Amino acid sequence: MYQKSWVPQDRALFNKFRKNRKKTFKNSNKELKWSLMSEVLSPEPLSRITFTWKGKELDGILISVVGDKMNIKLSNGYNILVKPENVKVMGKMEPHAIRDVADSGVKGAPISLITTGGTIVSRVDYTTGAVFPSMDIGELTSRFRYLTERRNIKKYEFSNILSENMEPDQWIKLSKLVAERLKNSEGVVITHGTDTMTYTSAALSFMFEKQTGPIVMTGSQRSSDRPSSDSFLNLEAAIAFASSDHGEVGIAMHRNSSDHKVSFIRGTRARKMHSTRRDAFRSMGEEPHGTFDMGLVKLSNKIRPRDEETILKSKLEKKVSLIYFYPGLETEQLEKLLDGKKGAVIMGTGLGHIATKYLQSIKERVSEGMKIMSATQCLNGSVNLDVYTTGRQMKDAGMTSCKNMLPETAYVKMMYVLGNYPWEDFEKVMQTNLRGEFLERESVEVTL
Repeated sequence: MYQKSWVPQDRALFNKFRKNRKKTFKNSNKELKWSLMSEVLSPEPLSRITFTWKGKELDGILISVVGDKMNIKLSNGYNILVKPENVKVMGKMEPHAIRDVADSGVKGAPISLITTGGTIVSRVDYTTGAVFPSMDIGELTSRFRYLTERRNIKKYEFSNILSENMEPDQWIKLSKLVAERLKNSEGVVITHGTDTMTYTSAALSFMFEKQTGPIVMTGSQRSSDRPSSDSFLNLEAAIAFASSDHGEVGIAMHRNSSDHKVSFIRGTRARKMHSTRRDAFRSMGEEPHGTFDMGLVKLSNKIRPRDEETILKSKLEKKVSLIYFYPGLETEQLEKLLDGKKGAVIMGTGLGHIATKYLQSIKERVSEGMKIMSATQCLNGSVNLDVYTTGRQMKDAGMTSCKNMLPETAYVKMMYVLGNYPWEDFEKVMQTNLRGEFLERESVEVTL
């Protein structure tokens, strides 16, 4: 029986494959017999093949059949859709080495796979051209079934939303599910939309004071049904990182635009740097803490080790704002953004500066107990309120520095600190490097 998912919609084409299943190809006077129906309708998942197309000799991975065409991923990372009659198969190689990744790491306990939605579990509606979340966790793993054949993966569907709809309440619920799964898992993989993945990764980083295994977030820039999707390699790598010996929260995403390497980025130092590129994510100011390359995982010696126990502090103070300063922002507008809040991170220019016209209002709010910090809008560098007069006036008003913390990380850390520590310890804890959010020495070249 052939798997239904591989059978073309066109019955005439199906009959054509039946008729030609014993077709013989010639190559250098050697005859290779291929059953086209077997190869095209029910190929081994991710079989690597060499073939000629339009006179060019190419190699790639047979991903699927889309209508009456073969979907082949080329070695450069891009996919092509080719009619079978235009492809002359020259040989069949062993599956790519990354298929054996599930055999790496410590044996025994399973990997927990939690899906929250996002592009990796979405598809394109070709009637409108829009991408929408559509797949449940079963459909996701069926697309990546070569992983489940090698690794005991326990699947959990947390939600099915695009990441702009992810809220702090969901971070809390997700953290509790992750903590529960760590009790019986080697590690946890979370699929997530890429747009707010860095916020969620920072939240989980702070909420897990200790953890007995890796927590790896991943997603894709292009939906799984698109030929150029990055979802295959990202998920493969995420499971490999979750199978490795460490206790870090991080993000696994493409290191470059081709399908060769995936970086593992610390959850508090990740930034999405491009809206559409597959290698959109960067480790800001430091090298990634891990690399996945051709099925092998290499980890940094700076990565957090596993802990003997998991300690979760899931409280978050949600009355916190992240505010972007810009020329022309009226004092009344800023005050409205601060109303009803217990804390705020203001993204200032350069060294963290904001217009001095706000400082009287800020001073009054700080005197009433509100916590207000300054972050920089710059991609690299640190806040320093001691250089210019403006910075010193900001300090006099009660503002404190986020140093070289990323603004979104500072925002999440403020929620965490206000939710879990005494009010009088706020400044001390915020200035303490809890999860690698501060860098003692920043490498600009890494970001660029």
